[in-house]
Amino acid sequence: MSGPTLATAQEAGAPQLLPYELPDPATLERPKLDFTPTPQDEADFDKFFYFHREGTSFPEAYADVRECDALASGSSIYLGGNSGALAGATAQYGVLAAGIGSAVGSLLADAIFGSAARRQQRRINLRNCMGFKGYQRYGLSGDLWKKFNFEEGLGRKKEGERDDALEIQALVASGPKPTAKELGL
Repeated sequence: MSGPTLATAQEAGAPQLLPYELPDPATLERPKLDFTPTPQDEADFDKFFYFHREGTSFPEAYADVRECDALASGSSIYLGGNSGALAGATAQYGVLAAGIGSAVGSLLADAIFGSAARRQQRRINLRNCMGFKGYQRYGLSGDLWKKFNFEEGLGRKKEGERDDALEIQALVASGPKPTAKELGL
């Protein structure tokens, strides 16, 4: 017996994915990439960077950027929950109080530490994926980077904003070769 087909999924009312139509790259505004890095900028190149690969078309770069974004965004790090403090609080104050305290403490720890860990993990995964695909990495100032990139730590970017940023990242990745120094992955 075969599995469900697209037709049976549509009949069952399953949501349908619409094809994504890339814009003409000529209609996109290329971001400013040239700047004179300060020592602080250089110290932050592990956070603020962009990719480029010579001879890559815009659609190919978009497919690569989107795939690597999906892989990098799929990772999650959540802290909290398993500690001796929970066992001690349960014994002294009861299950409900310990559970509430643990939940609040875990939420606070995750908001403080988990967000930064997720952002760092996403950057590393993105660098590994794009490097595997043959892209070079170049440093950028934080202000310039924020104009066409995003960070996720406490939640996922809305798809429209995400798609807009990924289009510009693909434009840069497939555009003229940067004059800046290549960074290692």
